[in-house]
Amino acid sequence: MPDRASRSDSPDVFDFEGDGDQAREWLDTAYGSSLGLRGQMGTVHHRRRERGGVAFDRLRIEAPIEFDAEPMPVLVVVDVLGGEIEYTHGSVTDRGHDGDTVLASGWGMPFSGSGNGYDVRNTSISLEVLTDAIADIDPERTSEDLSFSRFVPRSAAAAAQWRAVVDRLSARSAEAEDAQARGEASRLLANTLLHTFDNNIVRDDSTDARDLRDATQATVRRAQRLIDERAGDDLALSEIAQACHVTPRALQYAFRRHLDCTPHAYLRQVRLDLVHQVLRAGAVPTVGDAAARFGFFNPGRFAAEYRLVFGENPGQTLVRASS
Repeated sequence: MPDRASRSDSPDVFDFEGDGDQAREWLDTAYGSSLGLRGQMGTVHHRRRERGGVAFDRLRIEAPIEFDAEPMPVLVVVDVLGGEIEYTHGSVTDRGHDGDTVLASGWGMPFSGSGNGYDVRNTSISLEVLTDAIADIDPERTSEDLSFSRFVPRSAAAAAQWRAVVDRLSARSAEAEDAQARGEASRLLANTLLHTFDNNIVRDDSTDARDLRDATQATVRRAQRLIDERAGDDLALSEIAQACHVTPRALQYAFRRHLDCTPHAYLRQVRLDLVHQVLRAGAVPTVGDAAARFGFFNPGRFAAEYRLVFGENPGQTLVRASS
């Protein structure tokens, strides 16, 4: 049986450690496809962390391996941490060693390759998440239209940007965010992937540079003013971005760069503050009325977030106002 970890936060603890047929079966199941693994392999170490349609994997294989894989149901980007690995798509072969990034797999895209013992970080993005990201760029396109012309990053800067976004998002605790915040973070990652590898959805190489250039403090301030004025409305990310005259991706970059949070997380904090003010003033008969006024419809989650920020239950704030 796979060797399960009891301390999943340790970099040296894995969900699986094993070899032979057991390792082949584990990895085929993890990636939802027959990988056609051959060779000695040695011991295989694998760890996965999932959040919002994205999986962050650490995979270490200690001996030479070859693979002849069928198409996967996800896109997989490989960041090489140690050793060497190569991937072949059709007649194109790309090689990666320490510090390199390679797009390994996508829908309808079989691949083959080999490695002589390696340590990699694999980031898998689901069809649903990528479809949402494509809609941000071109509402007329879907994931069925997507094709890649190269499987290595378009530039060193694009590769560095990709790894930086993966570093930030993989380090965050999914349990500390609600479903919408996780969804926004996953879509940001998918947008970054589309701007990292040449494809037919993102045709203009200057788009990424424009998004980075637009990720300014001025963009954040415009978004903050809109959020402050309309915190009680049902504000979508695209609506905020349009009002700021930037793309949703640039807006995400701006908030990550200057506030270290997503636009949605900032909006949620503003709404929590407004609920707190209403409760302190005793201006509502119940906590539920105050929460619903500002878009909190899950009582348990709302109470937990409120306690985390204000150090007491919302009911305690209201009772104190009434006394």
